[in-house]
Amino acid sequence: MNARPDMRARLGDIPHQPGVYLMLDRLGSVIYVGKARDLRKRLGNHFMPSRKQRADHKTRALLDAIWDFEVHLVRNEQEALLLEGKLIKQYRPRYNVSFRDDKRFLLAKINPSDPWPRFVLTRLKKDDGARYFGPFAHSGALRGTIAWLNKEFGLRSCRSREPREKDHKHCSADVIRNCSAPCIESINREAYLERVEQAS
Repeated sequence: MNARPDMRARLGDIPHQPGVYLMLDRLGSVIYVGKARDLRKRLGNHFMPSRKQRADHKTRALLDAIWDFEVHLVRNEQEALLLEGKLIKQYRPRYNVSFRDDKRFLLAKINPSDPWPRFVLTRLKKDDGARYFGPFAHSGALRGTIAWLNKEFGLRSCRSREPREKDHKHCSADVIRNCSAPCIESINREAYLERVEQAS
């Protein structure tokens, strides 16, 4: 049986930069995906001997299963959160899926079949045709990233299912260029859905 690699010995090669890390088991399968503002600091915390002593049952099982890790560098925390969601969707790591049942974790959801889709937060994944991203442990970072996506792609954040002109009167998102304002037909549905595709 091969000896477990010394994870902490590799930390010197990891930069103090934002990014995403993938935890691998001894067969090379991705078992957990996480993001960090500072990769070296986050991974260092993961591999501290005292962490396992304080951890709950699920986290101890994860730490016992880790045999290797990979990192992907990004430019900022928003990009890290987006990449984390995409990699979780791609690999469906068993420990991310296990943590999904934990009420502390959130999912981001957007349904392209809605008249004017928008990102919402939820704790439950349903078979409703929507796209789900996550789970994410940091609700503040997730809310900030959704706000950034809305601004970057001009997606609406209002709660109305089908926003109308009356909704625009009480909204400043269009004025500060955070929304493409479908409520006053500043954009057609086809062009809006293209933005949804780019954002999700």
